[in-house]
Amino acid sequence: MIKRVLIIFVSVAALCLACGRQGKDTEMFFKEISSVDKLVLSSMSISKMGEYDDRSNWKIGRRIAVYSYNTYMQAYVDLSLLSPEDVSVDEKNKTVELNLPAIQTEFKGRDMNMKEEHYRVTGFRSQIGAEERAELKETMNKELKREVETDSRFRQALIKSAEEKARLYFAKLFRMHGYSVNVNFKQL
Repeated sequence: MIKRVLIIFVSVAALCLACGRQGKDTEMFFKEISSVDKLVLSSMSISKMGEYDDRSNWKIGRRIAVYSYNTYMQAYVDLSLLSPEDVSVDEKNKTVELNLPAIQTEFKGRDMNMKEEHYRVTGFRSQIGAEERAELKETMNKELKREVETDSRFRQALIKSAEEKARLYFAKLFRMHGYSVNVNFKQL
């Protein structure tokens, strides 16, 4: 008896919630999406290789080494920039038009240690020290950032991947509520 009353009560409550939701889907969707703030959609690892070679005419021998490390870049959409006007819900046709802020990219750190790819010290030369490796890593990092900033292929590949993932993510999200969605992105 108690189970029947509980089932009837839950059913009536669900029906009341569904009826009260009519016309409020736009607000509900906006709040649900904008509460995420920063949605990271895609990332990539970029390898950088650098050479340490200090030939000397006055010392016998040679010091040469090749090091590499990875740095990481990610693409995200800042959903805190979303406004209520960016979410348009057609409740009759069960469709949503979603205009997302532009996808942005950022560097997200790098490996702490460099990987030694090649190392050779000959003659009477000293070993390559930690300070010299640190200087090389800083030089490599500056070169890498300059290369990425001047070559748009890195950013374009990351943004393309992020847009595809965003469309899939929001399609699944709205499908759970019985809606289809068209996702557009603003430009920077």
